[in-house]
Amino acid sequence: MTAYLLAGATLPDGSTADLLLEDGILAEVGTGLSRAGATRIDAAGLVALPGLVDLHTHLREPGGEGRRRC
Repeated sequence: MTAYLLAGATLPDGSTADLLLEDGILAEVGTGLSRAGATRIDAAGLVALPGLVDLHTHLREPGGEGRRRC
């Protein structure tokens, strides 16, 4: 089991919390969390947000990638 502890991350509401991830799944959110064997990552100054995806893309024929449309 792979576990990561993100310590001191800022949540969207502006509060700070620790996030425990186990096998890529958010297992626990709180303050003062600890887990034996978890890799601790200092997340102070970082914002924890749900997955963000950039949906902006340009699909063109090969060779025309640099062409600009208005």
